[in-house]
Amino acid sequence: MRLTRLTTAVLATALGCGGALVTAPVASAQAGCQYKVVWPTAGVYENPHPNSVVVKTKYAGDIVGASTCEGASYNEYSYALVATDAAADGRGWIRVGAVVPL
Repeated sequence: MRLTRLTTAVLATALGCGGALVTAPVASAQAGCQYKVVWPTAGVYENPHPNSVVVKTKYAGDIVGASTCEGASYNEYSYALVATDAAADGRGWIRVGAVVPL
């Protein structure tokens, strides 16, 4: 019994540390991912690239998201997928640091 508790505690700690290394949003039980913008202004890019065209600007407190939870990165920049009519394909990308998950 004591060994089971110790194993469970070690496993929970290991999984907790591993979860901190995940950079892309993870799908939850509900459909899609929703985020709240925390930067004063945040660009929504056509593509997940810092030199991509900004198709829309979001402001602190705005809620953004998409029906799927996708992420992308370019060098040190990480992006989350957001739905927008302003992008040619309806898929925009916002910097992960600009948002927090809801």
